Amino acid sequence: MHQAATPSNKESIATSANIDIEQRKVVRKIVSLIVVAGAVIITLYVWGIIERHPRTDDATARANVVGIAARVTGQIIKLNVQDNQAVKEGDVLFEIDPEDYKLILEKTKADLATLDRQIAQAHSTLKRLEPLLPKGFTTAENVDEARTKETTLQAQREGAVAAINLNELHLFYCKVIAPFDGRVINLNISAGAHVSAGVPVFSLLDTSKWYVIANFREAEIRHMAPGTEAIVYLSSAPNQRFRGKVQGIGWAVKPEGEVDLPPSGVPYVKRELNWVRVAQRFPVRIEVENPDPDLFRMGASAVAIIKGPPPK
Repeated sequence: MHQAATPSNKESIATSANIDIEQRKVVRKIVSLIVVAGAVIITLYVWGIIERHPRTDDATARANVVGIAARVTGQIIKLNVQDNQAVKEGDVLFEIDPEDYKLILEKTKADLATLDRQIAQAHSTLKRLEPLLPKGFTTAENVDEARTKETTLQAQREGAVAAINLNELHLFYCKVIAPFDGRVINLNISAGAHVSAGVPVFSLLDTSKWYVIANFREAEIRHMAPGTEAIVYLSSAPNQRFRGKVQGIGWAVKPEGEVDLPPSGVPYVKRELNWVRVAQRFPVRIEVENPDPDLFRMGASAVAIIKGPPPK
């Protein structure tokens, strides 16, 4: 038979249960405080990292682009490249019909030959008259005239030689050469088209040197300076990391609503919100040290992270 619980046993059990409940409450409070404190510490730690190493996804990959223009006017007779084709420095991109320039060169050479004959004749006349002057068989005026004619022809010869050099240069310019390793872009022309001197036919992207233009808030630029180390990620290859260094920080951007600045004088960085006053951003140029030519494209989206403190 079981004995009934006495009043003293009931009180002991109740007291023990109350103590257990209080202990659990204390443990829960301690755990809650630890969780809150941990969250605060992690937040402060992350904030410190972001503060010391600012990052932005408002960045784009860039490379220098040069318009390829002929230095002489004429018709394209041979186009050696296609759009987006990679070329090497010294490759012949296209050729202009050289026939007109060959004829001009031949004419200037013929003019030079004519001048040489006239100079030889004038020199012979002068040498013949000079001994006759002391004997009175000619006049000083005739000698001076012969000397002046020879001098004039010599000056004309120098001009003819310069014309030949210029026409040889024009003939050389009929072949348009790639000035550096790059990639052809915006090619919308075919052989047979007429081109004018100084007017770009297409563009050439300089793939030997890449950089990233990253827009950072004005409060963040104090953490960087020329030479500061940076890390760059491309949106097209987020798992690949590229090293870089800050080349320079923009000193001027066009304020919104400003009308007294030239349209192309300074860069314009659009603000994210128009109805809230947000921090202005300034373009930071980061030179990429190890670009992958197969991944980097002009205008590709990128993420830039400033790694080190400003160099001293």
